[in-house]
Amino acid sequence: MWAKSFGLCFLALGSDVSAGILGQRSTDSFSLYAYGDNIGGLPLYYADGNAVIANHTPDNATDVGQVAFTPGSSGPLVGNPTNETDTSGKRSSSGSFSNQQLFVPSANSTDHQVGFTTSPSSEEVTTKFIWYGHFLLVETDDGEYTSLFYAKKNKTQEGAYSLQWNITDDDEDGEYYSISMRSIAPSNA
Repeated sequence: MWAKSFGLCFLALGSDVSAGILGQRSTDSFSLYAYGDNIGGLPLYYADGNAVIANHTPDNATDVGQVAFTPGSSGPLVGNPTNETDTSGKRSSSGSFSNQQLFVPSANSTDHQVGFTTSPSSEEVTTKFIWYGHFLLVETDDGEYTSLFYAKKNKTQEGAYSLQWNITDDDEDGEYYSISMRSIAPSNA
């Protein structure tokens, strides 16, 4: 199977994903944060159309900024620049992007890069996001809820990672970290 099933994970733990706690977010604005091994709540940035998680504003993009999301009317997560200051003291709201929909690559895509778009292609999934509490999941075509987010180390910028989806290849170089995306900021934010 191409994907790990979030529901199977809960079954293995003796729990079940209740339909009552899965659903759409409210209309309030929120940011997304990455959590995983050695990644403790890094905020999500827009960087020239790509999704990046970092402990500071990424330097290697021309249109860049931390993202604040609002749910769209049909389910997409619509992002715009925040007015936040990152941990290095830089303003991260310098991005000129607006109304960008977060997407994950479809099961048919050969690309793994998560990104942003205003006009999704058939290989960009924007409307299948679902919430389990504060955890962001994606519903597959089979109706399973999955969390297949990965962080790929940026080789030129310390503390920055490219946000990836559904990495099934062997990671011999240790470049990828399995992460979850949540709408809760870290306690030190």
